[in-house]
Amino acid sequence: MQNQMPNNKSILSRLSRFITTYKWKLLMELRLNNSKVNRILRQINESEITKVPIEIRNLNLSINDYSNFINSPVLNKYNKFVYPYSKPLEYLTTMTLLDLRAGDQILDAAGGEKAEYIKALMAVSDFKFSAYCQDSLLDGKSVDGVTYIGGSINAIPLPDESLDGISCHHSFEHFRDDLDIKFIQEAVRLLRVGRNLVIVPLFLANEYAEIWNNKQIHKYDPEKALTIFDSTASFAGWGPYEGFARTYNPDALKTRILDNLPSHCEAKIYKVLLDGKPVPDINQNYHQPLLNVEMKALVITKT
Repeated sequence: MQNQMPNNKSILSRLSRFITTYKWKLLMELRLNNSKVNRILRQINESEITKVPIEIRNLNLSINDYSNFINSPVLNKYNKFVYPYSKPLEYLTTMTLLDLRAGDQILDAAGGEKAEYIKALMAVSDFKFSAYCQDSLLDGKSVDGVTYIGGSINAIPLPDESLDGISCHHSFEHFRDDLDIKFIQEAVRLLRVGRNLVIVPLFLANEYAEIWNNKQIHKYDPEKALTIFDSTASFAGWGPYEGFARTYNPDALKTRILDNLPSHCEAKIYKVLLDGKPVPDINQNYHQPLLNVEMKALVITKT
């Protein structure tokens, strides 16, 4: 029986994905990405954050820990970079702040079908744990110790207080409308007492902004948020989910996130350092916007 030839619709879909991916890779290689975002937005300093009632701590990682982390089979592709790359830095931050133990059950929210963070965690951990990877396109399969679950980020199909840690890597800023608020509330429902949700990076800027890189703009918070259209904004992402990103100024962090926290939890911000220096190096990690020059993590602990 002969293999069926792909239909024209499938071919055009693949071609469109290839062209789109090539466009963004080219913009980043030429360092033309995020051009308008970088002109308008800047990262706020610590004195500006302290106007918000939230504790700020340092998380000091070591270059040795980073090197050992990316030598794992899952992450050794990052060894080709001669500088610390932002993605494994995010993973190492989460792994450190979650402080996992043998037998824990964890969830990587909006983790994607590759479940890279969970697989990396399994590769470097000397104890066993159960892991879920949630994404709206996933279908409930269990492969290599990872259970892939679907559902919306604000309605994750797991029982109350069933998890010992929840991570969210470079996805929180893409949650549209009020899903940022609802996701945190959902995460607190799922966590056991004393355990953490880690969101990294947390984008704190001089403006509370809704950023689009396509013209299908929808203003979710038109009275408060600045709308930015930037066709070069790789920060807003591309693919089946994105095209949108959000940043918080101190007022929006307070009124949108902190004021909507459930009563039985507390929040902290961690500034991520590598051997005492802020990361990532934006001159090297130029795929990142300038406002991520000092990576920060938001940690919500259920009390």
